[in-house]
Amino acid sequence: MKNDATEFTMPTGPLAYKLTNDYMFKAFLQRNEKALKGLLCALLSLKTEDIQSVDIMNPIELGETITDKLMILDIKIKLNNREIINLEMQVDNLGDWEERSLSYLCRAYDNLESGTNYKDVLKTVQIGILNFTPNNFPEKLYLKYNFRNEETGHIYSDKLTLFVLQLNQLGDKNDEAKMPKLYYWAQLFRATTWEEIAMLADKNEDIKDSIVTLRQLTECDKIRMQCEARERYSRDLASATSYGMEQGIEIGYSQGVEKGYSQGVEKGYSQGVEKGYSQGVEKGYNQAMDELEDKMSKLCNILMTEENFDELKKATDDKEYRKELFVKYNL
Repeated sequence: MKNDATEFTMPTGPLAYKLTNDYMFKAFLQRNEKALKGLLCALLSLKTEDIQSVDIMNPIELGETITDKLMILDIKIKLNNREIINLEMQVDNLGDWEERSLSYLCRAYDNLESGTNYKDVLKTVQIGILNFTPNNFPEKLYLKYNFRNEETGHIYSDKLTLFVLQLNQLGDKNDEAKMPKLYYWAQLFRATTWEEIAMLADKNEDIKDSIVTLRQLTECDKIRMQCEARERYSRDLASATSYGMEQGIEIGYSQGVEKGYSQGVEKGYSQGVEKGYSQGVEKGYNQAMDELEDKMSKLCNILMTEENFDELKKATDDKEYRKELFVKYNL
């Protein structure tokens, strides 16, 4: 089907899966190259004619099951054969965005083949599209970071750059006036209904040409199944975190008191208990989280393989039922 929004009736009502779903995000941009180019132009302040080629270096087989639920669905792009761009949608604030984004940037920058001159290393850009503002980050829609001298402003190198698009900072009309294309893309990512997308399509030609792709993806059962699996995993992780916190405090308290008591004999009972409790809670929490996350990952894989999504949802929402399934599957 030609990617022309006039060939079908515009859907109405809520979106089954928003573009903040990382699977839908990757599927959409992998399927529609024109949309990918339009987004890159908006993010990097490029003109359409500036992009001669755009190659996705880590494509996925759309609709196929992702067995590793921890897989990061970033999009690694080679732009014009001279620049590497790592693009990621991240909805949940895990508290480690700075370290995580730097890790992605540095791994992508290490792109020299053996025997190649250092001068030939490709420029590398990390772009995070976040639905939150990391701790201590400016409350602005779009941020750019590079490596420069603190006193003089001299740029050490232009081959390493980070951008952060904070979707939760949408709403400032000055942003819409200064960078309308990027503002409309940000609105598209946050859109929850087809009516919102229709309004954006009237403002942005690239978004208008993307409507057919979005509809095709949302109507594909295999794509929907993978989007649902990603959302359920996110809920599972949140549930596991809550459960791990409870278990960690319980285990940590007992371990902390015991260790604190022995330390207290030498250094003072009250100080020992306080220090021991703190260390015990942290150790117990980490231990419980690791054990529960491992169990949840195995349970998800089993139920996904069986295509038993009703039980997976019930296990996500019901702690007692989850425990029953752990026993049932010898986890």
